[in-house]
Amino acid sequence: MAAAMVSSAGGLLAMLNEPQPSLKHHALSHLNNLVDRFWPEISTSVPIIDMFALFNSRDVSVCRESLYEDEEFDLHQRQLAALLVSKVFYYLGELNDSLSYALGAGPSFDVSEDTDYVHTLLAKAIDEYASLRSKAFESNEMVDIDSRLEAIVERMLEKCITDKKYQQAMGIAIECRRLDKLEEAITKSDNVEGTLSYCINVSHSFVNRREYRHEVLTLLVKVFQQLPSPDYLSICQCLMFLDEPQGVASILEKLLRSESKDDALLALQIAFDLVENEHQAFLLSVRDRLPAPKTRPVEAVQAVETTTAPTENPSGDVPMADGTPAPTIVHETDPVDATYAERLAKIKGILSGETSIQLTLQFLYSHNK
Repeated sequence: MAAAMVSSAGGLLAMLNEPQPSLKHHALSHLNNLVDRFWPEISTSVPIIDMFALFNSRDVSVCRESLYEDEEFDLHQRQLAALLVSKVFYYLGELNDSLSYALGAGPSFDVSEDTDYVHTLLAKAIDEYASLRSKAFESNEMVDIDSRLEAIVERMLEKCITDKKYQQAMGIAIECRRLDKLEEAITKSDNVEGTLSYCINVSHSFVNRREYRHEVLTLLVKVFQQLPSPDYLSICQCLMFLDEPQGVASILEKLLRSESKDDALLALQIAFDLVENEHQAFLLSVRDRLPAPKTRPVEAVQAVETTTAPTENPSGDVPMADGTPAPTIVHETDPVDATYAERLAKIKGILSGETSIQLTLQFLYSHNK
């Protein structure tokens, strides 16, 4: 009600010339609340800011806002002054200068405020931060990133996680290449498996650089494996995109050797799902890496009966009888691996594509005419 009755910001602007810091603080607090209505008056009437010169020169380093640099002000008052100037620049359409002063405002720049000003500057801050992070990643060089800019982005990520806006947090984290925050958003979500599936789709749809997409998928595999009941299907799909056939083969072997029939069926289902991606070279590589069943050598002796007795040579030597038993080495499958061998034969048929072809032909024959 008080704000609605104010018809001019002249009185508050005049208070900025007062020597008492408390009056300046009072003026800054109220001007920040009224700037959306009186920004034209504020931009031209603040005697301490040469706003017109700053607007025309576009040189922030030359024309600084003097209240913000006033050492007699405490930190909070200086942040309020920076916030006020940031809002004025925003209404003037100078977003670069507005963001520059918003960084100087520190905590006074409230990322949770639901206004066009905050939304616009947050979007610009995230874009700027993501651009710098991408440049550092692509050039493999150290890029100087303003710690205040990073602080604003981190505050935004923390707010999204606190408000349980996990998808928004993951989107910002992926765009800004903050895999630590991406992992935090996933692990703190209410539905980790659903969140992981969403993140896989996002990485395929919006992450263009292959190297960075591999980093994201590697992180997702790590989080998947930490779950009490890992989603082996999703893990194997990620490993396929990462071109790691050995990892897929190890998971399939583990499931095939399990005493649970459901685990064996899951392994066969994973194989069918991988075949649908039609990555034949990868599937054959997985098949070739599946270890064969263990065998053990068994010595078998087979006796040969004879009806002739040994005869003596003229030389006096006694030859061996024709029926002397000869030892034979036979390799038998370990009984423990007998079930694994049967399952292994089935899954190799699936990975090679033979099983799918046979099922297709069987369907065509049975439905002929």
